[in-house]
Amino acid sequence: MSKSYFMTPEERMRKKARDKKLLYFSLILMTAVLSTAVTFLANQL
Repeated sequence: MSKSYFMTPEERMRKKARDKKLLYFSLILMTAVLSTAVTFLANQL
């Protein structure tokens, strides 16, 4: 097994925390984009 795949427990925890923050950020961003699109489409009617 090569060194590039080996992660210490601390690195793994940091990556998991970063992935969780990224997930929450993307959910908020998608909600904002979706609400903007719905508002725009509703105003077109």
